[in-house]
Amino acid sequence: MLTFLTVSNYENSSAQCMEFVKTTGLRELNTETYVPEGRFDVLTLSQGDYLTVYKSFFRGKTYKIVVIAESNIPSVKFQVKTMQGEIIYDNSDAKDTKTWEYTSDKNQNMQIEVKLPPDSSGTKPETGCVAVILGYKL
Repeated sequence: MLTFLTVSNYENSSAQCMEFVKTTGLRELNTETYVPEGRFDVLTLSQGDYLTVYKSFFRGKTYKIVVIAESNIPSVKFQVKTMQGEIIYDNSDAKDTKTWEYTSDKNQNMQIEVKLPPDSSGTKPETGCVAVILGYKL
């Protein structure tokens, strides 16, 4: 398995992935309510890959985390963990598997682990854009 930590911003992502974030990711974030963080974590991944991104959360702020993948990638799983590894959120049992809203009770850094399920068809694994977008309420 591959581990990726991406610090790509919107301008440095591939054109395909930038368009995906603009059309799908920001709509999921709901920019009428949430202000997008200045950086988007966007990467082209294949089934079986995973990535970890690190984000800062500040006491009293309400955040929305959006984790999306292109439609050819089956259900993406993600967890939000403290830096000590405590799982704060796991989308496995959630109704909405793409987003999570969170109000931080303290200033803290957390990690968002995104996993793409492995290919079970025995053919070439699907590849596509995966994005982690963080927004906050003003």
